[in-house]
Formats: sequence, C-alpha cells, structure tokens
Amino acid sequence: MMNVLKNLKDYFKKKENNEHTGAAPKGVCPNCWGRYEWEGEYYKFMKGQDGNPSKEIYNSFVQDVARKLDKITIKENTYTCETCKVNYGDNR
Repeated sequence: MMNVLKNLKDYFKKKENNEHTGAAPKGVCPNCWGRYEWEGEYYKFMKGQDGNPSKEIYNSFVQDVARKLDKITIKENTYTCETCKVNYGDNR
C-alpha cells in the first residue's frame, strides 16, 4: 500500500506542476484508472479545498483513493490487471 500511496502523490504532484506523467500512476492499470476517473475526483477535491488542502486532509484523500485502487493495480509477477485482465508486459 505504501508504494501505491507514494506513486499517487508523485503522480498528482507532477500533474499540478504540468510535468509529464504516464496514463496512470506507476503500478496502476491505465485502463481502469481512466474508467474510474480518479483524476476528476482529484480535481473536484482540490477545487473543494480551494486548491490548498491541509496536509492531513490531502493524505486522507490519497489514502482513500489508494484503498480503492487495490483491485486495479498491475501485479508485478504477471503485469496483468486483476480487474480488466489487460496484460501490460514487463515494460511498465
């Protein structure tokens, strides 16, 4: 879970800074990430916090998303999403 949390924070931070990101946070199925529209949830959250949430509220949001991502993470041994069964090979 800690890797997912770190990857989410890194992903959202890069988005905020207009830096290049992949289609989804590292280790998360891009297919499912897009389908569940987590980026939209993040932007709604940030707008509701006037773009400046406290560290505690931000961490709570990211932890909540990470818990929900458990079933759409790419399994390292097979590189396959548990939910949609898309295989991403070992180039991820």
